[in-house]
Amino acid sequence: MELGINTDFANEPWELEEIKNKLREIAEAGFTHIHWCFDWDGDYLYARSEMEQIRSWMDELGLKEKGLHASKGSRRFVERYAEAPHGRKDYLSELEPNRIAGVELVKNRVELVHVLGGKEIVLHMYLPTKSFEEKPETKELFYQQACKSLDELQPYCKELGVKICLENLFEASAEAQIEQFDYLFGRYPADFLGLCIDTGHANLVGGNEFIKLLATRYADRFFCQHLHDNRGWGKEDGCGDAHRLPGECSIDWKETMKLVRASAYEQPFVMEVSKPEGEDCAHYLKRAYEAGVWMANL
Repeated sequence: MELGINTDFANEPWELEEIKNKLREIAEAGFTHIHWCFDWDGDYLYARSEMEQIRSWMDELGLKEKGLHASKGSRRFVERYAEAPHGRKDYLSELEPNRIAGVELVKNRVELVHVLGGKEIVLHMYLPTKSFEEKPETKELFYQQACKSLDELQPYCKELGVKICLENLFEASAEAQIEQFDYLFGRYPADFLGLCIDTGHANLVGGNEFIKLLATRYADRFFCQHLHDNRGWGKEDGCGDAHRLPGECSIDWKETMKLVRASAYEQPFVMEVSKPEGEDCAHYLKRAYEAGVWMANL
């Protein structure tokens, strides 16, 4: 069965040998596809030689690419205020040098996924919701900068045949995210801009109902996915953005997979999960593959 998993299931190694070893472990567990998630955050730029090196490893191991998690820019933890300190690269920045640098960073990931054989990148677009509430004029500037960057990215993406998929996040409300996606999908065509539905994030925002809303309202834009489980907010095991295996927590996977199949999403299914601390990688990947098969057969 064709299944995909995120490369950073056990965090991000910096050693080349360990990066390749993680790919080998994924292949040996039975997965056919990877979702490249290394350097999903930060301002690292891949050289063309590195891209071709990764592709050669994938060819050697019989792995294919299914999407790639691009980096929004220099900051991993983004405040809800537009006035937060600026990162060096950020395609949403109101400072033009930083915004332009951020666009170049996203282009770097578009090139990377193209070399690896994929057709989509996933991109975060954090909403500074507190600034929107306290200073409504910041919303216009935010979307002005976002659209300026997307306008610049669109011809490059179309040239390489790569879509940008915005990911639903858990920092903003369901209402704010629906407003965001409605506006942007109304402005840009489906052959350029789509949605990556992150089931875990959606569950934290509005439970199974929000997963259903995203998957039905944007069925024709559903091009990428991060499938993982959690128990919503709380203090017990599996709560928060836990990235648990499908079936371990509270998401209704039978309904979710029905919605996925009714959308524009093209298989294979892709999980974005995290190995518990202390568990052997091979053992965890075996469990992950079994969970993926169970999920895919629902």
